[in-house]
Amino acid sequence: MLPLLFVYIAEYVINQGVAPTLMFPIHETPFRHYRAFYPSYNAIYQVGVFLSRSSTPFFRVHRLYLFSMLQVVNLVILVLHAMFDFIPSVWFIFIIIFWEGLLGGLVYVNTFAEIGDRVPEEDREFSLGATTVSDSAGICIAGLISLGLEGSLCRFQVAHGRELCREVYRRL
Repeated sequence: MLPLLFVYIAEYVINQGVAPTLMFPIHETPFRHYRAFYPSYNAIYQVGVFLSRSSTPFFRVHRLYLFSMLQVVNLVILVLHAMFDFIPSVWFIFIIIFWEGLLGGLVYVNTFAEIGDRVPEEDREFSLGATTVSDSAGICIAGLISLGLEGSLCRFQVAHGRELCREVYRRL
């Protein structure tokens, strides 16, 4: 349950609190409008999730903590980029977001596959139900963290001369 909780906290903090602040000058991107960043990140993330959740017929992952920690690394990298603007292109962000989706989907599907393989049949239904609390709790915790994080990252960017956050919110 803990790998699923950790992966969900990290990925939903990325999705809710960090991704809205990952903007680049529009002329350096494939977009025409700043409002296109966030839905594009979400679509790329969902493709990664779909592919990895469809992967168990082909391969299985058993070291779930490793993939959860890699998701935390993604979170740290993206928070640091939101603060210090060191990733040179939105295309690298696309790759990280796709990787985020892959990791989240892998941990999700393999958590439930492990329960199916390792938990005795008489305990399986309870285990599956109890495990679903992890993803819901992770999303809830991430939402609470993201409430303050997005605004803090935006204020940090503006205070350090990066006005994109302010411009986007001014236009909404």
